Amino acid sequence: MTPELPAETAATAVDGDEIKVVARRREESITDVPASVGVMTGDQLDRLAIKDIADYTRQTPGAILIGSGPAYLNDVALRGQGGGRLGFSESTTGIYRDGIFVAGGGFGGRSFGRIDFYDVDRVEVYRGPQGALYGRNSVGGAVNVISKRPDLDFGAKGKAGYNNVDNLDLTGTINVPLGQTVALRIGGYYADQSGGFYRDQVTGRVIDNALDWGMRGTLGFGIDTDSTAYLTIEQSRSEAPGFTSIGRNRTLDPDPFVRTGLDAIDRVVIDQTQVIGEFTHKFDGSSLTILANFKGRKGDRTGADFDHYLGIRLPNVALYDAQGEDFDRFGAEVRWASSGSGPLSWLVGADAMTFVSEVYSNRTGTVTGSGSTVIALRRQLRLQLSREELHSYSVYGLVGYDLTDRLNLSFEARFQTDNKDFRFQQIDLDATTNEAIPLTNFSRSWQRFLPTVAVNYRVDDRVSLYGRVATGYRPGGFNQSPAQGFFDRTPYDPEDITSGEVGAKGSWRIGATTLRGQIALFYNESRDVQQTTTLSTTNPSFTLENVGSNYIYGGELELGLRAPVAGGRFSATFNLSGAHGKWKDGASIIASGAVLDLAGKTTPRARDYIISLNGQYDHDVGGGMNLMATASYQTASGGYDDASLTRKSDGYSMLDLSAGIRGEHWSLMGYVKNVTNDLYTVVTVGGNDYFNTPRTYGATLSFDW
Repeated sequence: MTPELPAETAATAVDGDEIKVVARRREESITDVPASVGVMTGDQLDRLAIKDIADYTRQTPGAILIGSGPAYLNDVALRGQGGGRLGFSESTTGIYRDGIFVAGGGFGGRSFGRIDFYDVDRVEVYRGPQGALYGRNSVGGAVNVISKRPDLDFGAKGKAGYNNVDNLDLTGTINVPLGQTVALRIGGYYADQSGGFYRDQVTGRVIDNALDWGMRGTLGFGIDTDSTAYLTIEQSRSEAPGFTSIGRNRTLDPDPFVRTGLDAIDRVVIDQTQVIGEFTHKFDGSSLTILANFKGRKGDRTGADFDHYLGIRLPNVALYDAQGEDFDRFGAEVRWASSGSGPLSWLVGADAMTFVSEVYSNRTGTVTGSGSTVIALRRQLRLQLSREELHSYSVYGLVGYDLTDRLNLSFEARFQTDNKDFRFQQIDLDATTNEAIPLTNFSRSWQRFLPTVAVNYRVDDRVSLYGRVATGYRPGGFNQSPAQGFFDRTPYDPEDITSGEVGAKGSWRIGATTLRGQIALFYNESRDVQQTTTLSTTNPSFTLENVGSNYIYGGELELGLRAPVAGGRFSATFNLSGAHGKWKDGASIIASGAVLDLAGKTTPRARDYIISLNGQYDHDVGGGMNLMATASYQTASGGYDDASLTRKSDGYSMLDLSAGIRGEHWSLMGYVKNVTNDLYTVVTVGGNDYFNTPRTYGATLSFDW
């Protein structure tokens, strides 16, 4: 057994070619983990110019990005899980920062923001259900972004970048020892994009200009001792376009990046404060870890031209939509784990989390005239107020035993309780309609036992085979905009998954060449699957429904190579994944007021294939300098965006290139992302198409002491 990691977020350990991960809440070789695990270091993120979750998902086997335009609405879906999502619903992927759950809420609450990808040590992806050890929402898997920590050596680094949409991007970090066991790591980023790709046809105004900044400070105590503590405090702010402005309405807009007839351009402003604390003490043969987290976030979206979003351009109609959220979450976790090298390993833990999300949605404007269309539009004039509160508690554990010197059997389990309370009120803003809804309260509770059984067989010191049966759970919730006549559908139930997986992984040396690979095959069965739908033809609001059961199967292949070539160093990775699924008998969904039988139909969000191929080459040219070149190709095809199978997922083929020179303490790199300017529809919502980022090119100057 592998010793316990002193702290969850310590840097990736490499002994020769051995990669260490914390997929099971303890540091161990990736070869010993009976699951499909992907790792990307901070250096790799920099070389590939990955700055956000959209870039990252294209590099991750089995992952797709689900979004509605702006980044704050993004979701990460793994292995075809995640077809049902709304602005304030729970994600289907566990979102973790430094080992603690950080998701929840609507304004960026289902994914990662720019602050999460600042000063990254590595990103670990655990594919397949992770309900036993990572808990809530991990039905498709979990993503753990691990930040760099203070150490006892002075260091400073910075980066300045500029690109073709007038985006000035500055990043800086300094690490300062404050004593023999104390150090401070502090820094931040500032990104100001004054240009853009989207423009208003009438005024010529840039729509997608943006501003991002963030600061983080981490203070470490007891570094390199048996008792360590880290306190991280960070603050961030983002200003970006809203979803109605950058979506191309198929009826009104002549071009993917030209908007016509906009009466208003919506903006989204998100302010966030986060605090993460961790304490670890190593006993003789075990270690204790305590984690705590607070996140406070305030998001506002204002000035949305809602009639443009609906595809309406009439002189008697002017609709505007605004929304905001105040969100606070508190979380705490404690775990105690063995750290010996004997045949028995164990881990026990408990966690608790609570959050409060208060949301307003205000639709105002003027609608005059008569007729059924006008009446339907007048019904849109309303103010909605809601409050959702969660209290969640879990206990979990792991027991592993070496049956032989090569065969290990492990059992993991979690018992989780979730209690949610929701209250909603709708105020009618048009005297000619009767759309008011009095203050109404809902309350739901769910309990789940989530076991996992796994076996791992070490063929030799470098190769292992594994099998795994795991479970996962996505809590239920409440639709934020209850529809008249469908009030009983405001609550929806949890989604459950059981998965079987087999795989192999290992590494090999052939002379000076190192090869690494892993392959996994999986089969998932999900129950009470949550899907997005519209309940009527007269109400454009989306609703989350439980529609029945399905199954999804597929596989993933990852290959890596590192070798000396022509006096330099070459490394490459090849990732391939694919998935396919069907709905079981009895599955059905209401689509625009009509019941649609899903039995035997293809499940959404499962791609036929996703491929990424990366190559990096470094060559020493003397004088302490190296030439660097990187190429990255990503392509995907197949699948559907919705359960009714009316929207096929667009395929894409994207090529990114970068090249530069690196000195002992500096580097200069130029890059082009999406070289061929391949454009595809990421998602279609309500007759509005949202596209990927067009060709972007720029340069960065970095220093590191």
